[in-house]
Amino acid sequence: MKSFPQSSQTAPKIRGWQRSLQRFFQLPAVEIATGALIVLSVALTAAGLSLRETSPALPAIERASQTITGLFVVELSLRFLAEPVKWHFFREYWLDILAVVPLLRVFRFARALRLLRLQRALRFLGALTRYASAFPYIFRRGAAEYFVVFGLLLLTILFGSIAILAFERHSNPEIRTVGDAFWFSVYSLFAGEPVPGPPSTLGGRLVAVFVIFMNVTIFAMFTGTVSAFMVERLRTEGNVVDWDKLRNHTIICGWNRKAEIIVREYIAAGKTAGAPIVAIAQLDEPPSFADPSLKAQVRFMNDDFTKISALEKAGIRRARTCIILSDKSHGRSDQDADARTILAALTAEKLNPAVYTCAELINREYGSHLDLGHVNDYVVSEENSGFMLAQAAMNRGLMSVLSELLTHERGNQFYRLPVSSPWVGKTFMELFVHLKQTHNVILVAVCEATGSFHVNPGDYTFKDGDSVIAISRQEIKF
Repeated sequence: MKSFPQSSQTAPKIRGWQRSLQRFFQLPAVEIATGALIVLSVALTAAGLSLRETSPALPAIERASQTITGLFVVELSLRFLAEPVKWHFFREYWLDILAVVPLLRVFRFARALRLLRLQRALRFLGALTRYASAFPYIFRRGAAEYFVVFGLLLLTILFGSIAILAFERHSNPEIRTVGDAFWFSVYSLFAGEPVPGPPSTLGGRLVAVFVIFMNVTIFAMFTGTVSAFMVERLRTEGNVVDWDKLRNHTIICGWNRKAEIIVREYIAAGKTAGAPIVAIAQLDEPPSFADPSLKAQVRFMNDDFTKISALEKAGIRRARTCIILSDKSHGRSDQDADARTILAALTAEKLNPAVYTCAELINREYGSHLDLGHVNDYVVSEENSGFMLAQAAMNRGLMSVLSELLTHERGNQFYRLPVSSPWVGKTFMELFVHLKQTHNVILVAVCEATGSFHVNPGDYTFKDGDSVIAISRQEIKF
């Protein structure tokens, strides 16, 4: 495995506390709580506008509404601080800013200005975007079927209006004009019964029966069409993704059994909370999972991961990590697979120098291309497999140790931990003894700020920016 220090090219710098805030706002519980407050705020605003100025309940409603608006001000302030590119915040939340303007006393001169708070309802719709975004697909996919349904609807109303007017206008005082006949057809069609009452002639009654029958037919067709395309949508895709909302996520380029292992490790390590995993791969059929529960954690994009458009749609500019797997699908050779890996890795680094890129190579000789492109890490898969087999043959039982250390699903794991300021200037041995005695943690190596590693150093003094590789059952701070 090769490690390269993080690229220093110009890019929006995201601090640790900003990442923590962004993850906090992406939590489902936070979205649900925000939506509940929005609904409550809208209900209080509507209640306040419906009361008279002299109502005794109005002051209490006003206080509750102002309190909720104050919470929204705090929320927007935190979102502003968490966004490294400030104009992105104003582009996304300008309606929300207008919605909290009535909290300022200078804008309380007009009672109607409180209607601005109703714009908060748009935030509730935004929280449901990933579910509601299925409907545009449904309407596009079934355009011909919906055209037939609405055509039948219009023809039924037109025929019913003309026919009922012809039969009833001389004998029924409630149907004298074209308008009366039109509303009779509309009401009867949607109500499923003659409205305002049954016709007086035999011809009119037959027309009413026909309109009521079309009510059952048209709405059965409409419901069946929507259900069919919704089931197809859920079966073929399963997840509706609002790509623009992804932040601090992980992108996996390519899909195979190793990708599923990566997803399982991320879940075991708790790295998927609030930040889904996006997989970009050209698949001939929906991906299969040995463990079906993992599917909910992955958002798939059926596209070529070497294309700039695919990486940008997956949110590479806002991603935290990009993992590129060797793609030998569709009969590609080892050389072609490595060429695609190099192209995707260099493109990802160019689009977002701050993303941590890790690539898989088949031939080590192509690693120099990744070095020149400042790709952070790469793994030569077949070479590493050979090393492990050789060590297992020479040191019996070693694979059991490696199997535990290389997975977060059980036992001990490797962790990279930053060296805190009190330990700067102290030695590796001092920290080794301290961590073993206090946390039952074993130090393995030191990583300098420049990116160079020292495995099991004999005599090393820590400096600013150093971190250590440790074996532990859980992540610790010291």
